[in-house]
Parts: sequence; structure tokens; C-alpha cells
Amino acid sequence: MARPLEDRRFLWLDDAVGVVDKPAMLLTTPAPGRSEPVLLDRIAATLGDRGESPSVFAVHRIDEETSGSLAFARSEEARRGLEAIFKQHRAERVYHCLVHGAPRRSSAVLECRLQEEGGIVRVVDRDGQVARMEYRAVLRLDGMTMLACRLDTGRRNQIRVQLAAIGCPLVGDRKYGRRGKTSARRTMLHATALGFDHPLSGARIEVIAPFPEDFERLIGAERLAALRLT
Repeated sequence: MARPLEDRRFLWLDDAVGVVDKPAMLLTTPAPGRSEPVLLDRIAATLGDRGESPSVFAVHRIDEETSGSLAFARSEEARRGLEAIFKQHRAERVYHCLVHGAPRRSSAVLECRLQEEGGIVRVVDRDGQVARMEYRAVLRLDGMTMLACRLDTGRRNQIRVQLAAIGCPLVGDRKYGRRGKTSARRTMLHATALGFDHPLSGARIEVIAPFPEDFERLIGAERLAALRLT
């Protein structure tokens, strides 16, 4: 039985669409071999407790360890519209992450081709899917840098793989990053800002998911509060 999602995690909600602040270490949708409740189950439980329809549809995903803003649909019509928005890369997405070291350039556009095989995503010279994002350094720390990343595409593990490929793996990333001791208990990646046009009304929706507690512990609440998030 899924427990309801806290009210504070709903960043936008109407009869057609919603956006929630996903907790880290929570699957968006069911995965093979896993039986625990997922994010959609918890959203449905919240809506059911409110006496509303619990029907919800996933239109995009973020990694299990990633926290932050994630949109969902509440009707078939809204689902089709939102799926088109994300498939055509018309949603604006800004992520913040903490990486080991520092990139050579304080800001740059990264473009490459990615291919998944056996659950691992790699940069390849040919074939694969084009992955493009822009990053900028927003905070320098001891041995680490905080980056803001704006996605032009939404490939699986894209930010993690592209930054690891330039020598700056994400702190806490045990799949593409550095093995060894770290105080981070998960990959330090947060889906901060999400913007898109409402699939039915066309009205602009823009939300910002606040940084979670583990970001505050590693970086400091005052430093995070001073950042420009979009």
C-alpha cells in the first residue's frame, strides 16, 4: 500500500496535469524485479485521499536517485499532449548537480551520441542518439563544483554520462562516477526547474523544486539560497 505524497511536494496541480517534487531514492514507475510502491502510486494515493480521481499517467521519467520536478498527466488527452511536448524537447528543464573537480570551461555546450547496452549508457562515435545540453558552473567548492545544466534532449542518464565523459563525474554516482568514500548517499542530481505549455489550455507552467536536505548538508543552505535557479 503506497503512502500519500506530502502536500508540499505538489508544485502544480489542476484537472489535467500536475508537477511534483520527486523525493530521491524513489522509482517513477515500476521496474522489472521491483515490487515496492513507486512515485505514481504515491501520487494516486494522495489524490484518492482527497476524493479525486487517482488516475495518473507518466509522461517522462527521472532516475531513481534523482530528486526534483516531474510532470504527470491526469487524463488520456493530457497524456498525449504532454508526451508530445517531451518527445519534441519543448519542455525547458534545468538540473543542478555536484561534480568532482571542475570542468576546463566554466560554461559550454556538450553534444555527443549516446548508446545503451546492458543497462549502461556510453558515448559512441556513430549511431546512438544525439544528446545535447548546456552547463555553467555556479559554485566552486573544495574539490567539487556545482553546475546548472539545461537539457536540449532528454536521454537516459544523459547528464551523468556526458559530465563523466569530460572528467567531471557526479558526486555519489556509483554507476558512472568514482568508487570510494563519499558523504553523498546518492547521485547528487536535482531537477530544479521545469517549464512547459499546458497541453490543453496553452497556459505557461513554470515550477521550481527546492533543494533537498542532502544538498543543503553538502553545500550549505545560505549558498544554495543565493543561486539563480533558472
